[in-house]
Amino acid sequence: MIVELISTGSELLLGDIVNTNVAWLSKELNKLGYTVAYQSVVGDNPERMEEVFRHAAARADIIISTGGLGPTQGDITRQVLAKVLNRDVVLNEQAMTEVERFFQRLKRSMPVESQREAMLPEGSLILHNPVGVAPGVITTDGDKTFILLPGPPGEMKGIFAQSLLPYLEERFGSQGVVLSYRYGIYNMREIDLEKTLMDLIKTQSNPTIALLIKKGYIELRITAKAGSEALAKSLLEPWDREIRQRLGNRIGRNLEIPMEVVLGEALVASKGTISTAESCTAGLVGKSITNVSGSSAYYMGGVVSYSNEVKHKTLGVPQELLDRYGAVSEEVAKAMAEGVRTVIDTTYAVSTTGIAGPSGGSATKPVGLVWFGVTGPKGTKGYKANLIGNREEIRQSAAELALYYMNLYIQEKGI
Repeated sequence: MIVELISTGSELLLGDIVNTNVAWLSKELNKLGYTVAYQSVVGDNPERMEEVFRHAAARADIIISTGGLGPTQGDITRQVLAKVLNRDVVLNEQAMTEVERFFQRLKRSMPVESQREAMLPEGSLILHNPVGVAPGVITTDGDKTFILLPGPPGEMKGIFAQSLLPYLEERFGSQGVVLSYRYGIYNMREIDLEKTLMDLIKTQSNPTIALLIKKGYIELRITAKAGSEALAKSLLEPWDREIRQRLGNRIGRNLEIPMEVVLGEALVASKGTISTAESCTAGLVGKSITNVSGSSAYYMGGVVSYSNEVKHKTLGVPQELLDRYGAVSEEVAKAMAEGVRTVIDTTYAVSTTGIAGPSGGSATKPVGLVWFGVTGPKGTKGYKANLIGNREEIRQSAAELALYYMNLYIQEKGI
């Protein structure tokens, strides 16, 4: 079944809010085997909204919209759909009962304006809203199914789980399963990753393969569609084995698990502790590590050594290294890691020093250059990355890579 998602509301087009509804709905519907083939966003303009609904009906079997079901004059989705289907807007008694019960539960009188939330295209079914006032709406027209959901994410998710999901299962039955394996690929350029997997990319059908650039890594996703989860896994497993064989430790993690969790598990398993020395990331690495509950068992602390003076006086980085190689160098990154490990007395330590931009770069040390130092019982290693993006993106990417390099060091026993 082909699905189109329509998000309504001028605030989405103005950039006032982030549209999380589409991402959530797409993920849930794909898990159920539905093909979300199109997404549209339209403001609170009746003519443009009508055009979007008509276009969606011409190419999708199921059209699901979010937004515009409230009690104000600007909530026009129900009225627009009625016009598209050439139906009257009528008071739906079941919807009216739902609205009244909401206010009864709150022990409040129902505003007269809320009656608008029960005015639906003729012949509509309603979906119980367990969170808010406006019920969801289902209207069918021939082989097309139109589903209207509220815009607030909590209400949309509540209706989907409690009312829409059972409806879809009863009406359309099983659509099979769409299953994805997602990998975080580190320390590798997208073009090199594509070359490594080119034969799989060229022959893909089911499973399919996709590459997406993220902060500090590339997301590699393989997706299969089958009649059951077991069958989908049987399609994915041969590809999974092949990918792991080709990429080895460049696969930093399963993307369902954050890098800080992966590193934390490695530290717990090794019974090790860790400290951080950060320059360009200014505490982001330590923050990431402490995102994990219980991280106090292994994260002892860190030093934000933004200036050369702190690098030298607090971490003990030799002034000679700073003068000869500069703060952004392999030599200084290693010395920072070794220094913070000594100062805080931990098993392992990781450091970052780089140029986040937009200024400060040069021909030999461009914006985006970051050096990492990792150290532990088996010595010290340095890693170099040339990152792209704005200042914040470079810093976030560097923090992610610092965790990856530290985890790699631990998993390889410091060799």
